[in-house]
Amino acid sequence: MHRHAPPAPAAPTYNAVIRSLCRRADLASALRYLSLMVRSGWRPDAYTFNSLIVGYCRTNQVDVARDLFDKMPLRGFAQDVVSYAALIEGFCETGRIDEAVELFGEMDQPDMHMYAALVKGLCKAGRGEEGLLMLRRMKELGWRPSTRAYAAVVDFRCRERKAKEAEEMLQEMFEKGLAPCVVTCTAVINAYCKEGRMSDALRVLELMKLRGCKPNVWTYNALVQGFCNEGKVHKAMALLNKMRACGVNPDAVTYNLLIRGQCIDGHIESAFRLLRLMEGDGLIADQYTYNALINALCKDGRTDQACSLFDSLETRGIKPNAVTFNSLINGLCKSGKVDIAWKFLEKMVSAGCTPDTYTYSSFIEHLCKMKGSQEGLSFIGEMLQKDVKPSTVNYTIVIHKLLKERNYGLVARTWGEMVSSGCNPDVVTYTTSVRAYCIEGRLNEAENVLMEMSKNGVTVDTMAYNTLMDGHASIGQTDHAVSILKQMTSVASVPNQFTYFILLRHLVRMRLVEDVLPLTPAGVWKAIELTDVFGLFDVMKKNEFLPNSGTYSSILEGFSEDGRTEEATSLVSLMKEDSISLNEDIYTALVTCFCKSKRYLDAWVLVCSMIQHGFIPHLMSYQHLLSGLICEGQTDKAKEIFMNSRWKDYSPDEIVWKVIIDGLIKKGHSDISREMIIMLERMNCRPSHQTYAMLTEELPDRE
Repeated sequence: MHRHAPPAPAAPTYNAVIRSLCRRADLASALRYLSLMVRSGWRPDAYTFNSLIVGYCRTNQVDVARDLFDKMPLRGFAQDVVSYAALIEGFCETGRIDEAVELFGEMDQPDMHMYAALVKGLCKAGRGEEGLLMLRRMKELGWRPSTRAYAAVVDFRCRERKAKEAEEMLQEMFEKGLAPCVVTCTAVINAYCKEGRMSDALRVLELMKLRGCKPNVWTYNALVQGFCNEGKVHKAMALLNKMRACGVNPDAVTYNLLIRGQCIDGHIESAFRLLRLMEGDGLIADQYTYNALINALCKDGRTDQACSLFDSLETRGIKPNAVTFNSLINGLCKSGKVDIAWKFLEKMVSAGCTPDTYTYSSFIEHLCKMKGSQEGLSFIGEMLQKDVKPSTVNYTIVIHKLLKERNYGLVARTWGEMVSSGCNPDVVTYTTSVRAYCIEGRLNEAENVLMEMSKNGVTVDTMAYNTLMDGHASIGQTDHAVSILKQMTSVASVPNQFTYFILLRHLVRMRLVEDVLPLTPAGVWKAIELTDVFGLFDVMKKNEFLPNSGTYSSILEGFSEDGRTEEATSLVSLMKEDSISLNEDIYTALVTCFCKSKRYLDAWVLVCSMIQHGFIPHLMSYQHLLSGLICEGQTDKAKEIFMNSRWKDYSPDEIVWKVIIDGLIKKGHSDISREMIIMLERMNCRPSHQTYAMLTEELPDRE
């Protein structure tokens, strides 16, 4: 019995295999099958050419694809929509957008796939407005744009920081029955977070969940970063449990963002507690983690702890980088431990990290402070001899010291050297000059510096405006100072507490005898009276600049630091008369104020009002309130408040850390702390195993 060889594959079979391989960008295999096809006697047809064009485009060999495209008519094959679409997409993906547009224009009737490819390409190339026009054209032709086309426009809007417009496109997708992916939804959330519009970001989160799009860890990380950037770390921490409830586990990025947020907020102990949670989740801390902790310790003056943590990095398998060394060197120089800083500079070089201008800034600043500007200039000279180009920051430190020494001739020379070396003055350099001119009473020259800043494209920031305002207010020109405040807000520069402190300080000076005016900010806030505040408001209104929530918030924060409840209450009444609503910062300042004056029940009323208005009180507010009540012997009231608080809005771990450990246990209230832990458990608000371990370490043994 003879066996017959199987028949050779037909052309359609070869074409199907080649097409599949080209779509997967496996061009080498596709070309092998093309060779087999030709040897089997089959001639490549239009289908084969189209497949190869796709393959070459997907391997970024667009010129070869274009060559095949041009040869199709010579072989008797018509260039169809598949050929055009593949090549247009290839041009778009490789950034050759003009060629894509030109090719698109050659077609009599482009189909919706070509429009979609071009929309994506235009948006990717930063030509989103043209992409949007293409999208509108698709609608005019009666086509429903694809998910891919919409996603490209959404992404473009997000990159342009136009979150509202991006969300409108997202809503349109949902209305048309399209299903945007988690990446597209996350882009909109991230855009809102970058604009500081966290309530809108949370609304989009709920929208995507409602529409069946499950958030991933990147979605939550965008929210965590947004809340941390806004100084609302307690809200970022609360997302940890919400993530897990949705089946999303936090990753190293999540923890790093939270650790950095706690450090910036001044809660270094909570940052280290987060490190324990991170390790408990099986995640490995990296350079970013330890850099945040070391930097926070250094800024807090705890350089010995920072050095100890640095010494432990090797055993943890973490290699320090330039950021690590720079944080330590800066902290040590500021603490006066320059000899140790020099040793770390040697370690830095030995570790293969090249010292940069930031590294040298720490030494220059120390030399200028301790020995004068000449030492700083000498150090810059040594940098130049070592072929290390000084930065604007390096020069600015020396210029600042020269101005304090009133060595204006050397200031001009150093400024000239800085500019000629290619270092342009930045906002700090200019502000340093503004301050020096103001101290000398040369206010016209100070204002000229601000004009020069704007002319040279340097954004005039709040500090620069504050400095100029201080200069005018110091010579009694309060009206002029307020006009600067008005100008400041017109260019989207946000006044801060110090802005209003400057104006109020000078109003107090006008009221008091010069030599009895307190010198410290705390002393000035004690001296400020409501009549001074009302006087400031009158001057503001006279200059057609009405006090707003930011104005009240800044002044209330100043009063709250001193526990001046009567003044704070009067200001709140005035706010209500002016139809200005209390915001989260104002509520927080008021709670702090009432706690400092031991009016804890009034503080609790404010916390309840805050919650009713949709705000989430800071955990530090609860810490001050509960520990204050217990210290005053009102333990039962503290228990009642604890039982009636909305703990579900917080991370159970952070509740234990900040309210129970830091607020109660460290003040000797161990028994009530144990009771509150039981209350939390009954409310189904359980901390992690790591936090239970921390409690065991902190709670003393019962006798």
